[in-house]
Amino acid sequence: MPLTPSGFTASTSRRRGRGRRRAIIAAVVVVVLAAASGVGYVLKNRSDERAADHRAQAAAAAYLVAWRTLTTTGGTATRTPAGSASAAGAVPGGGSGAAASPAAAGAGAGAGASGSAAAGNRDGAGRAAVSAVTVPGSIDVAALLTAMADVRDRLLVTGATYTAGSIDRNGTTATAPYLARLDLSGLPAPLEYAGVLNLVDTGRGWKVRAEPASVHPALRPGLHLDRTASTGHRGDLLAADGQPLRDSGDLASNLVGRTDPLSGLQRVYDDRLRAQGGAVVVRDARGTTVQTLHTYPMTDGESVRTTLDLRVQQAAETALATAARPTAAMVAVDTRTGGVLALANHPPSGASRAVRGKYPPGSTFKIVTATAALMNGKSANTPLDCTQTVSVGGRTFQNSESEQFGPIPLRTAFAKSCNTAFIRLEESLPSDALEKAAALYGFDGRAPLDIASVGGSFPTPRDSVESASASIGQARIEASPLQMASVAAAVASGTWRQPFVTGQPARSNAIPPAVLPPLRDFMRAVVTEGTAASVPMPGEVHGKTGTAEYADGDPPPTHAWFVGYRGDVAFAVVVEDGGFGAETAAPVAARFLTALDGGAVAAPGSGGR
Repeated sequence: MPLTPSGFTASTSRRRGRGRRRAIIAAVVVVVLAAASGVGYVLKNRSDERAADHRAQAAAAAYLVAWRTLTTTGGTATRTPAGSASAAGAVPGGGSGAAASPAAAGAGAGAGASGSAAAGNRDGAGRAAVSAVTVPGSIDVAALLTAMADVRDRLLVTGATYTAGSIDRNGTTATAPYLARLDLSGLPAPLEYAGVLNLVDTGRGWKVRAEPASVHPALRPGLHLDRTASTGHRGDLLAADGQPLRDSGDLASNLVGRTDPLSGLQRVYDDRLRAQGGAVVVRDARGTTVQTLHTYPMTDGESVRTTLDLRVQQAAETALATAARPTAAMVAVDTRTGGVLALANHPPSGASRAVRGKYPPGSTFKIVTATAALMNGKSANTPLDCTQTVSVGGRTFQNSESEQFGPIPLRTAFAKSCNTAFIRLEESLPSDALEKAAALYGFDGRAPLDIASVGGSFPTPRDSVESASASIGQARIEASPLQMASVAAAVASGTWRQPFVTGQPARSNAIPPAVLPPLRDFMRAVVTEGTAASVPMPGEVHGKTGTAEYADGDPPPTHAWFVGYRGDVAFAVVVEDGGFGAETAAPVAARFLTALDGGAVAAPGSGGR
């Protein structure tokens, strides 16, 4: 560096070097900032893309969940799949004028009104869920919903899973592959197929476009999926000995049921009875098959053996035909198992009173009251006062035909069916004794069979008057002949069993062993020295008469009952508006046992009281 008068002077080249460095640094800063900005843009763009992908994927998943809800609720998997009128429908081609499918017309033929309403509510929830994630495409949303329900109902779908694949998005549109797996009633393997959903960003979220192919790739406007019939034969419902139940007209109409629409045991066991196999096909609006999607091996349906005995059934029908009144019903039960042997109605067509009739049991319920008494320390010799009348809570109760026997033991009160004695007996028991005894015999309001059926109900008495009335089988107590036959069977075997027609009893209750000997003796005394003594009974029969008031009147109208057992057959007979049980129901029971023994049955109007 040169020396000057003031000292050393900086070189011009050094100054230029420092300037260049500053420029370089500034340039680097600019480049770094620019690069950072570019990277941020790229990262933000990628983040936006991923977010869009996620929203589209979520929309596809929501659609599949909603579709599953519609497919697995609100439909029916019990109608006959092939050869039915439903083959005439089609996937609509769009617009509001589309023809109604079976789903649109209503599901659950043969079901009760309450069941149909519940199914409709569930179907509505599924439709709403699909509508929320769908926009019109090649068809409108209503037509898409109809197509989904149509597939569900025609194919008899019992279960479904839909699995989404990875989406492929391009701007505001995307496609999403899915795998469908449908469980079809009566078929051994699910129907599986792959499809594609088309999605669009509406600006308010991603939605699936409504298209027939989004339900199944083979669908187009004017086409629908359907099932073809198996070439196998439907199985039979059989009696215990293997004879077809259709041989009994009464059983055929009141128990076996129909196949179109499905009802009775045909409905309950349709999955087993129905011929297996067939095919899933695509059909046009004329019902012509245009494509076969899957074929299943075809086999005969399984025959289902029941507990019914046609010999016992015939005896019951023969006996009922002699009833003094036009409307009656009878049930026979195997005392050893609880299995139903016969369900007979007179007339044989119409409502099945044997299993669905609701009647006050009247004095036949004294079997339950006597059980309560014996469970609480009473004995056959417990003294009771059988006066003509008794007052409880301001109400006067009386005996039939103003009978009175004075002080008598419990055994005699049961045999003579003294109302006033039994009301006094109930007053001496703990407040819940009757209800507990009723529960032992299945008086809990449950349906005993898989078909529409009535058991017994015992509403808790509201006051002393209802308790008194309940002790003689009145108040709000209701029972079917099926229920009362099970009560008689319980006394015979020592165990109450829920009646059944296939398999085993669903539940059972042991009757306290100490109760059984006196109770059986009471029922035998009814036949030998009590209210049914005037009716000739074949063999050693144990029973109980009943005269059940069902309306107000002076005197009130009554249904006639007789329940009992002989050997391993228990039975219950009710004759509507039949008056006294000993006069109209007990003779029918006697004729039933005579017919069961192979004897000739007397003509109507003959026989004892």
